[in-house]
Amino acid sequence: MRGLILLLLVTIALGGCALEPQLPATGYLPFSTFRNSIVGEDPAIEAMNAATYAFAHPAAMQGHPARMAIAIASLDAMAGQFATGARWAGMNSLARQQMLQARSAVRRIMGIAPGTSSQIVVDALVGAARQIRRGNIAGANLALSSPGFTASPTASLQLLAHFPAVPIANHATNFASQYLYPDGGAFNGFRS
Repeated sequence: MRGLILLLLVTIALGGCALEPQLPATGYLPFSTFRNSIVGEDPAIEAMNAATYAFAHPAAMQGHPARMAIAIASLDAMAGQFATGARWAGMNSLARQQMLQARSAVRRIMGIAPGTSSQIVVDALVGAARQIRRGNIAGANLALSSPGFTASPTASLQLLAHFPAVPIANHATNFASQYLYPDGGAFNGFRS
C-alpha cells in the first residue's frame, strides 16, 4: 500500500512538472553592439532606445539596414530578458507580454522560424549589421544564412533596408520603455 501511495505521489509530481510553461528564449547583445554608446551606459537601455526609435519612426529607418538589424536584435533580446530576468520583475506584466508578441510579429515578417533561439537571432542580426557597416555584403549574407532564417539572405537584406511599420512593436517598445527610467519617461532618440 505504501509503495502504491509513493508511486501515485511521484506520478503526480512528475505530471505537474510537465505542465510548467517553458520560459521564452532569451538572447543578449554583445557589449560592442552600440559602437557610439556612452561609456558605462546600460546595454539594456541602449537596446531599448534602438528598438523604440526604429519602430516609432519606420520611415527614418528606410535605407538603413544595419540600424534596422540592430533594432530587431534589440527587440528580440529584450523581449526575452523582460520575460525571464529578475531585474525586470517589477515591470508591468502586460508590457512584458506585449514585447513577446512584438517579437513574434517581427520574426514573422523577417521569416524567422518559430522556436528559433533568441541568441541565434541576435547573433545573426548583429553580425549582419557589422558586415553591412564594413561594406561586406557577402559577409552580411553569410550572417543572415543562420539556422532559423527561412528567407534568402538577399531577401532578408532587402527587407532590413525597407522594413514595414509594425504597430505592435511600436506600442510594445514605447510601453516597455516606461519601466526603464526612474521618472517613467520613454526615450525617443537613437545613436548609431
